[in-house]
Amino acid sequence: MPSRRSVLATTLALPGLALAQTAWPERPVTLVVPFAPGGSPDIAARIVAPRMGERLGQPAVVENRSGAGSTIGTRSVIGARPDGYTALMGSISIMMAPLAMDPVPFDTAASLRVASVLGTVPYVLVVRADAPARDIAGFHAWTAANRGRLNFGSAGNGTPLHVGGALYNLMTGAEIQHIAYRGTGPSMAALLGGEVQMVFGDVPGVTPHIRSGAVRPLASLVTRRLAAFPDLPTMAESDPRLAGYDVYTWVMLALPRATPDGPVQRLHDALTHSARVPENAARLAELGFDLVLNSPAEGDAFLAREQAKWGEIIRRAGIRADV
Repeated sequence: MPSRRSVLATTLALPGLALAQTAWPERPVTLVVPFAPGGSPDIAARIVAPRMGERLGQPAVVENRSGAGSTIGTRSVIGARPDGYTALMGSISIMMAPLAMDPVPFDTAASLRVASVLGTVPYVLVVRADAPARDIAGFHAWTAANRGRLNFGSAGNGTPLHVGGALYNLMTGAEIQHIAYRGTGPSMAALLGGEVQMVFGDVPGVTPHIRSGAVRPLASLVTRRLAAFPDLPTMAESDPRLAGYDVYTWVMLALPRATPDGPVQRLHDALTHSARVPENAARLAELGFDLVLNSPAEGDAFLAREQAKWGEIIRRAGIRADV
């Protein structure tokens, strides 16, 4: 019979086995949102966290760590201990923002493993209710007549909302100026306060302001009309110069690359369970989320494909984060 000392030595030599034999989680799990409150990943995290906590048997705590187009919060998770207790509830910006920086600060797909893609989210162009542009045709005329004098707000440098405005300039010859904020919420506050004249925003973040009448939506930024706003034209159909214009986001739960399979699978299970609870599923659908909820392996492959696709677009368009 092996001695107690030999059993202890074997366990210490096999950290994966030790983790597997330990009930996980033993303490709260932190969901880091790399933006200020108010955008898609923050809204999604706060919807799913309570039921995730119930499923895990420990609280799932949402923590906002905003700045530098999501890279501050993302880097904090990449560098966290890979034990599953620190996860990232991020959007497409966690991959896109680093690609727009020089030098690229980290390789997102190589530094994270995905528990699941929660869902995809469309974007919409909004202006204040008192803006002179009453529709998307009027918007095109407005930007053409005011080259260099109008500003657009985004959720941060190198985010798809920044890229959305840059692509609009590239495809139409407009010269709207970019101002970065720490998330969709702050950019909407800037729009309402008159600091910017338009926002390229995610549907969950701008819908409350549309419903209140404070802002006017002008166009969907994806290539389909939105179920929540069926009369809203797409940017691509609004002008021949914008054919193919398609800017969107997604929300995923990811962890440091070296995180063992056990915590990744537990978090995958907790997220998919929470998102499918009827009241959560209905709320997410109402806000414009199209649920994906794929496997960790599928999530990793998805992230790698998206990084290759958008990296090429960012290089071709010459988009750089003004940090």
